[in-house]
Amino acid sequence: MVREQDDFYQALNGQWIDQAKIPADKPATGGFYDLLQTIEDQERDALADFEDGKTKTPAELTNFVAFHRLTADWQKREADGVKPLQDELATLKKLNSWTDFQKQEGTLINQAYTTPLALWVGPDSKNTAINELWLGGPDLILPDVTTYDDEKERERLLGVWSKMVVQLLEATGYSADEAQTMTNHAIELDAQLAERESSNEELSDYWKNYHPTTLADLKKRLPDYDLAKVLTAVLPDQPDQVIVHDEKFWDQAADIYRPGNFDRFKSWMIIQAVLESAPFLTNDLRVLAGTYGRELSGAKEAANPAKAAFKQAHAFFASVVGRWYGEKFFGPKAKADVTSMVKSLVQVYQDRFDENDWLSPKTLTKAKIKLAALKIKVGYPDYIPPYLTERQVDANASVLANIARFSQEAQAEHFKRWHQEPDERVWSMPADLVNAYYSPSFNQIVFPAAILQAPFYSLDQPSSANYGGVGTVIAHEITHAFDTNGARFDEHGNLKEWWQPEDFKHFEAQTKLIEDQFDGLPSAGATVNGHLTVSENVADLGGISAALTAAQRQPDFDARIFFENLAKIWRQKASDQFLELLAAIDVHAPAKLRVNVPVKNFDLFFETFGIQPGDGMWQDPKDRVQIW
Repeated sequence: MVREQDDFYQALNGQWIDQAKIPADKPATGGFYDLLQTIEDQERDALADFEDGKTKTPAELTNFVAFHRLTADWQKREADGVKPLQDELATLKKLNSWTDFQKQEGTLINQAYTTPLALWVGPDSKNTAINELWLGGPDLILPDVTTYDDEKERERLLGVWSKMVVQLLEATGYSADEAQTMTNHAIELDAQLAERESSNEELSDYWKNYHPTTLADLKKRLPDYDLAKVLTAVLPDQPDQVIVHDEKFWDQAADIYRPGNFDRFKSWMIIQAVLESAPFLTNDLRVLAGTYGRELSGAKEAANPAKAAFKQAHAFFASVVGRWYGEKFFGPKAKADVTSMVKSLVQVYQDRFDENDWLSPKTLTKAKIKLAALKIKVGYPDYIPPYLTERQVDANASVLANIARFSQEAQAEHFKRWHQEPDERVWSMPADLVNAYYSPSFNQIVFPAAILQAPFYSLDQPSSANYGGVGTVIAHEITHAFDTNGARFDEHGNLKEWWQPEDFKHFEAQTKLIEDQFDGLPSAGATVNGHLTVSENVADLGGISAALTAAQRQPDFDARIFFENLAKIWRQKASDQFLELLAAIDVHAPAKLRVNVPVKNFDLFFETFGIQPGDGMWQDPKDRVQIW
């Protein structure tokens, strides 16, 4: 039996891990996943009652229920076959030259086709009072540019992807030779992209990805690519500048965006359309289109048709379903209690700033201003954009035709926001998602109703369990305002140097210690990238620290209960493939390490569990790190 003193995470979760079974259609199970499944079951049960007439359908869910009737009608989807997709592909098939592609690309973007131009509208990082146009590199086939360095793994994964794509193209009417040629074209273009794009690690320092660039400058970099022509069709007016996200890529992109690559571009766009659309056709095509994703994640099989139909309908009505869920299952008493907990944790930070002994008065003043300006949102949004709440379903059209219209409406709404003031009322995730986030642009923390329940939180749990659970999550998000990324943004969300130089040098030295604590640690055959995960690890450390202090202020404080629930909320059983995938792309450390590494920085942890030199969990006091 594993002792708490040797492997705290395993001691608390080992018995559960031994008995837990990963569902065949998932790559992992555990606290987050199990809670998400519980929520899905609740929503599906309610949906069944709406459809059977046992319960009156709430007005706001009318179109969600109508769309689910379409996604769940597999007989009609089978009868429609691939025709809805062939209609979608007809526009792309008509492209016959580079000039034609340049002329049509703006319209294609408006129609929600994926092109090799990654555009989005978002707050200007140095003037968050206005939205600007951002430009990034296209998505790659493999998880990260570093994956391409392993020849054996590269060829294996590309082989799985190629076989799937060829079969999908043949199913839509292409000959075997045509399908193989198009697939080869897409892989050739992907290789060109991978040679130039930045890695997930490089992009994880998102303060480095702000590069306002004039169209004239981009024209010099891309002499054969008329970006201005494309943008004229997408935006209401010609922009003066674009904010380049991955500058390294666009500095090297001239020999990709050129006439000689037209066939590759065309094949790549057709394949993107097929991959995006096939899941919404027949069940066989849905399962086939998920082959590569299951290879990456380690999931053994696709979700059954009934579950898939629910997920597909939910995806396009997530905001309204999420708000309904929050209103129904998250009561005002719990909302008041959680809001009080959030405020208590903000107060911990205020007190710590008052007691801080390593920041200069000038930096401390700025930090207090930022903390005081932090906005708090709990439960579910008060506002959802009308294009989502008023989304209409055409019961006589195919699933894919409805989705095409939804996507075009969303594109129009998205690009309409250009040069408008960002809307802070809009949540970035639905209320029924088991997650939480900090927005550096808005300097706000958001806690959806879904995560505000056991094991993270319950009115029936001791306060120490709640602080060890959702308390650490709340404080984690607060800490993001002062992590390696968030610390570079001011109280208005602007990228700005508000620190005194010596203070920031000390801060970076401390965060480097956290990076070193994680870097190179093993996880299912892969190793943790300390730099890729440093911001999240700093937030975990600060989250535990602040939540522990808040818990200690409660009359029923119990350190053992606090640390034990911290370990339990992160319990997870996952496939090796999934853990390897996360090691390449995820800015979070593996679940086990999110427990075992940060707790070793707390003296009270060692005192509570009697950990001594020679024990597996021992860490010398001189190596214990605290930042916030």
